[in-house]
Amino acid sequence: PWLDRPTIGDATESAIIKFFQPIEDIQTVRWAHPLVRSPDGSLAKLPFNSTNKFSLRIVEYELPDSHYCIFLKGAPEIVVSFCNRILARGTVEPFEDDWKLKFKETSSKMSKGGERVLAFAKLHLPKDQFPPYSPFICVSKDKLNFPLSNFTLIGLISLRDPPRDAVPFSVLKCQSAGIKVVMITGDHPTTAVAIARQCNIIKDKTNEELEEEDRLSEEEAMRVCKAIVIHGRMLAKISDLRDGGNILKGWLSKPQVVFARTTPAQKLQIVMAAQELGHIAAVTGDGVNDSPAIKRANIGIAMGITGSDAAKDAADMVLLSDDFSAIVIGVEEGRKIFDNIKKTIVYILSSNIPELIPFLVFVIAQVPLPLSAVLVLCIDIGTDMLPAVSFSYEDAELDIMTRSPRTKLDHLVTRRLLVFVYAQQGMIQTLGGFMSYFVIMSDFGFSFWDLFGLVRIASILPANGDVFDIEMPGLGNTNVFCQEGELFSRDDSEPRTIDWDGLKDNRIDLRMFYLRCDEKGNIMPRFDWNICNITQLSSVSNAPICYTTEALRYAQSGFFYAIVMCQWSNILACKTRKLSFASQGLTNFFMIFSIFFETTLMLMIAFIQPFNHVFGARDCLTMHFGLHALP
Repeated sequence: PWLDRPTIGDATESAIIKFFQPIEDIQTVRWAHPLVRSPDGSLAKLPFNSTNKFSLRIVEYELPDSHYCIFLKGAPEIVVSFCNRILARGTVEPFEDDWKLKFKETSSKMSKGGERVLAFAKLHLPKDQFPPYSPFICVSKDKLNFPLSNFTLIGLISLRDPPRDAVPFSVLKCQSAGIKVVMITGDHPTTAVAIARQCNIIKDKTNEELEEEDRLSEEEAMRVCKAIVIHGRMLAKISDLRDGGNILKGWLSKPQVVFARTTPAQKLQIVMAAQELGHIAAVTGDGVNDSPAIKRANIGIAMGITGSDAAKDAADMVLLSDDFSAIVIGVEEGRKIFDNIKKTIVYILSSNIPELIPFLVFVIAQVPLPLSAVLVLCIDIGTDMLPAVSFSYEDAELDIMTRSPRTKLDHLVTRRLLVFVYAQQGMIQTLGGFMSYFVIMSDFGFSFWDLFGLVRIASILPANGDVFDIEMPGLGNTNVFCQEGELFSRDDSEPRTIDWDGLKDNRIDLRMFYLRCDEKGNIMPRFDWNICNITQLSSVSNAPICYTTEALRYAQSGFFYAIVMCQWSNILACKTRKLSFASQGLTNFFMIFSIFFETTLMLMIAFIQPFNHVFGARDCLTMHFGLHALP
């Protein structure tokens, strides 16, 4: 049960408590040897920090020659520097070279196993120098009023804190995504390297291993190695050099990097050097000492469970699970969101060109407007809405975590995107729309070249009841006659242009309108009309479509249907940026529904008569229903 009891403190303190508890009840020991209080009421203890790398406590410990005992805990190389004796087999012996060698070998063996090693020592203070109620000052290491020497080394404890199962795979995933993972720790370099190997941060021989195994010099090993391990004292050494910053940048440029026994200031120094190299630095941490580096980083990440309030306040992101793999999931999710927004932009903008060019052609070439403003709105706020939204439900592409990170200049809308949208996708849809437009107009009697300039030609309207007849004068237009090579009306009406946009002239056979006078004063057709073999009647005027303005309504509808059909292929083209559609598949149910929705809306606009009146669309024949855009 004691293993499951909650503890207050970090993982290291909790592990030590649970290790000691079955040996002797910890509360009993605390009551027997309470912490000493100074006259000002403060406890006589010096907390651990990354600069000192040890902590100490002074407790009441009655012996014949002592009232107080100092207990010391910390990094082995630091604690051993305060010791001149060792507790071995229940007796205190001088801490001589053979013991120092055994100590070093044992500590190194534990560290190489990826274990965190702590050394423990004690010093009984002589009662003649420290009588009862002696005041102890523990403000800092430099202001202690008791000695930090002649300690007795008690022993070593190693703590195994293996990385979570998902961490090694998450690191590999980061590396495949072009993200470099650098370890910065306060642990011993040997421990740091062992853990880094377990996490896949280090795979090759380190500079220290090259020195030891290949007998290379320190400088040569650091130059040729792919995996470099930097001790905090090396960072302290270069900080005073003029080119120390460049040296640090050189270390950071290595493929595999581990910093060990670092201080908070050095961690901040490393982050700043990474940023100067042009990297986007994300820093994780949980302690107060990590706060400066977390705040300085481009993305500061704090632990939600073990993290201090200072670290959380400085961070941009808090990991609620304290799991490194959550960062990788966040990167993947961020890339997916960026991708999906970009796909949405491409899809929406691609229909701008087939909406704009018809208007430009109408203004410049004076052809009957190929796409009405109402049908443009049907595309923008009708058929395109749900497909554009469906990209937000799109899963990440299979290769999303194998791409290199974006550069700072890679924005949502780039030159490459605009070229793809306007010069490729937009032009394909425009050509499909115009193909439908010109084919439908041709099938209803209007030849390709005669459409240019057609809307600005003014002429004489036929009288009510006039019917086209090639054999009759005026081709059946009884309201027109020729005089001095010009057309005049018999009812003195002025020549005017045809109302292509409205329904006022939709029953007029335009072969009786577009006329001219020849040299002999005969009335002749202005154009060489195509033969119209389609006997379809308009669903609105209930009159033949051939040679009337209703042909334009059908051509505009065909243009509209062609754009919608092009958007079918466009949504599939935008679905993946680099992979083929076959590899990604169509598992986005909302996208399937959106394609069904836009198709249903198009069919409703085409075949439901009230919609015909509202939107100005028509029920095109199957051969005119945007099929020219499919190739």
